[in-house]
Amino acid sequence: NTPAWVNHIALRVASVADVATAKARLEKAGISVLGITDHGFVQSIYFFDPNGIRLELTAETQTSEEAAAFKSRAHAELQSWTMEKSKRLGRSAVS
Repeated sequence: NTPAWVNHIALRVASVADVATAKARLEKAGISVLGITDHGFVQSIYFFDPNGIRLELTAETQTSEEAAAFKSRAHAELQSWTMEKSKRLGRSAVS
């Protein structure tokens, strides 16, 4: 029951310009492309390959300082999210 956009493979490209170039090339080939989507730390496009697998091409836009700040708080944020999800589902959280 998972939506098609959830399960996908993300591939990093060098720049947002490369994302835009890929988008134009895919659209010229008749492939439907979603995006460019700005996630705040990356910009991405999404499309399906001929086998129906969702692909993402993405380029980082965050600074090294932003990446370091996120890394320093990632474990705490994941633990908080896990506890909240468990609480909403009426389960005890796994530590």
